[in-house]
Amino acid sequence: MKKKKTNDNNTLKSAEVSKEDLFEVKYMSRWQLVWRALRKHKLGMISLWILIIMYIIALLADFLSPTNPYEQTQGLSFAPPSRVHWTDESGKLTAPYIYAWVMERDPETYRTTFVEGVSIGSITALDRSTGTEITFTKGEDGVIDIFLTIKTVRYALDAEGNRANLGQPDYSVIQNIKLSELELFEKMMVSETSNRTTIDSLSPSRFRELQRIGPPVKVVTERSLHRVFAQKEAEIKDIVLEAISIYNEVIDIDGEDVELAKEFLAELEISPNLLGVVVEPEVTEYETVKYPIKFFAKSWDYKLLWLFPTNIHLFGTDQPSKLLLFGADRYGRDVFSRILAGSRISMSIGLLAILITFSLGLSIGGAAGYFGGITDEILMRVTEVLMSIPSFYLLISLRAILPTSIPSHMTYLLIVVILSFIGWPGMSRVIRGMVLGLKETEFVQAAVAMGYPSSRVILRHIIPNTATYIIVAATLSIPGYILGEAGLSFLGLGITEPSASWGLMLSQAQSIKAMTEAPWLLIPGIFIFIVVMGFNLLGDALRDALDPRSLGTRPLRS
Repeated sequence: MKKKKTNDNNTLKSAEVSKEDLFEVKYMSRWQLVWRALRKHKLGMISLWILIIMYIIALLADFLSPTNPYEQTQGLSFAPPSRVHWTDESGKLTAPYIYAWVMERDPETYRTTFVEGVSIGSITALDRSTGTEITFTKGEDGVIDIFLTIKTVRYALDAEGNRANLGQPDYSVIQNIKLSELELFEKMMVSETSNRTTIDSLSPSRFRELQRIGPPVKVVTERSLHRVFAQKEAEIKDIVLEAISIYNEVIDIDGEDVELAKEFLAELEISPNLLGVVVEPEVTEYETVKYPIKFFAKSWDYKLLWLFPTNIHLFGTDQPSKLLLFGADRYGRDVFSRILAGSRISMSIGLLAILITFSLGLSIGGAAGYFGGITDEILMRVTEVLMSIPSFYLLISLRAILPTSIPSHMTYLLIVVILSFIGWPGMSRVIRGMVLGLKETEFVQAAVAMGYPSSRVILRHIIPNTATYIIVAATLSIPGYILGEAGLSFLGLGITEPSASWGLMLSQAQSIKAMTEAPWLLIPGIFIFIVVMGFNLLGDALRDALDPRSLGTRPLRS
């Protein structure tokens, strides 16, 4: 009984839905029925929304770009994507921020790497000699910058532990500090011991000191935080860091000769009273200079939608940092911003090429099929000659005969014309075949009998009946034009620097070094894949939706 009742409910439900479908088919227009059928195609709708979002992004590329896509920074060549931090030094959750990348070169392998360059924004140090605690904060009390001096002591040890100094203390003024060196604040002493029996070249006095101990078995290098001081001058001269370093060294070597050091600074118009100094400090607290990710940040100038000049961007960071979401290319340009800028060329070139291709294909194919005779013979023979030439080689040949020194915008237009020139012959042959069948139908013959001109018969009665094929063919042809531009730019025959397109960006990933050390240069290929697949899936969905059988009722599953 329950099974029979369930079947009866399903039958009633199917009957109700069928009546609704019949009502829609009877009273809805053709294009409403097409939209109704398209909405039932899940992959097609997903592809449609993806393509809509991609074209909106292309229109607002400048607004969405955190950095200037054409600005070159040699110090950021092949820099990796920025690390976005969500916690502060104490591990507490905070607003997202980044540190600026700093290039380092390995002294042995000469290989360049990138580390996060960290500047000190605020530091609190305890002066061990006086017991007082002093805090320096950038931007407060006239503090322009905060500097640290690291004392390095190097000595040799023999088997019995006797010690021989190998050099004067080395004071290094550090302004930008890597994260690994920030641990020095907590440990206050870093020892690097190497078991070596050879000694670098020494001064005579150090060599005599070394002779007083037994054969050295190890060399010890100790580094410790030696001074913290803040520069409070209104104007920082180029030689002020060197002056401060010499000032500290003179005081350390001969503490009684402070007046000599002050005279030295006075000659350079640097007042020692404006230098806050903590000698032999013990750091109790510090805060780094962070570059928070801001929304609606001000950066480089551009014209929104090519009309409204502004410098507001959706997100970004303050100078001198650069937010590199997808890393940087060979010239230190932001890959993410260049992908957005390149989307305008790579995605619009298909639409413009389709407009030209279909205009030529419809006019030539329609004329050949409608008039026939000698017109058909001439037009179709020219079409067959063009179709017999391999399209890829024709594409390269046409581009190769054009000058390479023309501006980028002219290159863009020429590529559109070349792609359109290659694509119209196939379109015209299909349109010709459709027109040959349509011109024999009753409504076309009636229009001819009423004396309508040929142009009106073609435009008002024949071409509209090819709309189904045109729409599907257009969505399936656009990916070919996008790949054609990408292929030309990849080979160096398309869009040229400093403009941006996805194919041109992929050309930088041809070397083994780029693919192994900078894999983010392949990201433009992912966007090409997404757009091409989106158009292909949308074309398949439109082909099914425009099928006359899909516009009526469909069998329903219970």
